[in-house]
Amino acid sequence: MKLYRVLGNTVVSVFKEVWANSKDEAIERACEELHCLTEYCGNGGCDKLVGVDGSDESVAADDKIEWDDVEELEDDPDHRECPNCHEELDEVTGDNGETYWECPECGTCYDEDYEVVDPEDYFDEDEE
Repeated sequence: MKLYRVLGNTVVSVFKEVWANSKDEAIERACEELHCLTEYCGNGGCDKLVGVDGSDESVAADDKIEWDDVEELEDDPDHRECPNCHEELDEVTGDNGETYWECPECGTCYDEDYEVVDPEDYFDEDEE
């Protein structure tokens, strides 16, 4: 399985309250007072959050995300993830020497092709 970073974009609306004599002057003042958005540190880095400086300013995302780019970060053929809940699967070897993978979250078990399996098929029955 490979790890990917998927990049997307969305429309962000910016609001700024300004006192002005006309609409044109209001736009001009807003441009002067808030000419760009600011990054704030947080959420694992300095490029994750958008912030504003004043109480009369607001930023709101108001559109669907368009996912338009993807980059491969890591290739790990041993990484297996549950198709249902996306938890990393635990590798289990049965008494018969065959391997299956179990999701610790939902308990579903899979073979190497991600087909759902019964874990009892991988263990010998108790003989009396």
